[in-house]
Amino acid sequence: MKPLVLHSVNPYLFGTGSWVYGQIKLLSRWQAAVVTNKLENLDQFPLDAVHALRSFPAPRRWYEHAAKALNGGYFPFMKGVARRTQARLLHSHFAGKGWKDLPLARATGLPHISSFYGADIWRNSRSEKWRTRFLELWREGDLFLVEGEAMRAKVISLGCPPDKVRVQHLGVDLSSANFFERKAPKDGPIKVLISGRAVEKKGHELAVRIFARARRECPRLELSVMVIAKSAEEKAVLARVQALVRELDLEGCVNFPPPLPYAAWRKSLEAYHLFLAPSLHASDGDAEGGAPVSLIDMSATGIPIVASKHCDIPEVVPHGVGGLLFEENDEAGGAAMLLEAVRSAERWGEWGRAGRAHVERHYSLATQVRALEAVYDERLSRT
Repeated sequence: MKPLVLHSVNPYLFGTGSWVYGQIKLLSRWQAAVVTNKLENLDQFPLDAVHALRSFPAPRRWYEHAAKALNGGYFPFMKGVARRTQARLLHSHFAGKGWKDLPLARATGLPHISSFYGADIWRNSRSEKWRTRFLELWREGDLFLVEGEAMRAKVISLGCPPDKVRVQHLGVDLSSANFFERKAPKDGPIKVLISGRAVEKKGHELAVRIFARARRECPRLELSVMVIAKSAEEKAVLARVQALVRELDLEGCVNFPPPLPYAAWRKSLEAYHLFLAPSLHASDGDAEGGAPVSLIDMSATGIPIVASKHCDIPEVVPHGVGGLLFEENDEAGGAAMLLEAVRSAERWGEWGRAGRAHVERHYSLATQVRALEAVYDERLSRT
């Protein structure tokens, strides 16, 4: 029988969590089960073995919370799932869940792996409370997976033993990522896309300023701002972007298409010529964990990228391979690179093919899931 890894992520699963879903759904030599508090988007991320606290009747939920308060910090049903499924490993997604799952790891005796993705390390590292929690997590956790070398260095700087930190790239499903070679239109607009959650680290306001500066020299540029804004904070960021568009008198060349489900979003990429990603360190310390997964998707579908040298973006999009890079938070540099990309339209196909090849070598979901299973095998062999 295949060994089983118990994944802990909450909620299961947030709408942009395709990169977590792949790590669970596509395991082949291992089985997977999920424990979570809250269920979301199960239709988008179907999985049979999902065990959620919120699915229990109210009296059972009350019992679970009361027992957790008395037993050191874990929900009894999660320990029960681990026992019934004969789980061999516990894999927590995000540092916060890794720390919260320490009591569950103690109660089950399972080797404990945690994956880090961004704000869970960068923003939390500013908190004295979290720096203390990190020390507990480093001491008790068995292994920590990060997206790239920038995140690895950050985790080590917070006191984690280097031998406990492993680079494990995220991946995208290349079987459903249709490659489409971009060519500059003879007439009409050159379409630039920015996309992602409406949060400061994505640099959406900077992207608008970069676009405005570049458009002074290339009036054919058109910008689409496809961002997700659900929380009040995200809606406030989107409102600032919209206000900036009005302030810079860009309403005639900037549009705001609605966010799309993942598969439809991928298909929509064929309508764009260039992707702009000026990610930066936010004022609260937040940052991309390694690099936005959207950049992997972009390269997989062949769209040339203009991005900042932020965190692990240079690993995902090496300068001159899948596109062009500029220094973080550099409006003039970003505009210069965007114009360079426009003026180098004869290289769009070359960049697209090179970006796709880079993703196939290093960020294919199938390859990375096999690498993750090798990590599981190695961890299990030590028990």
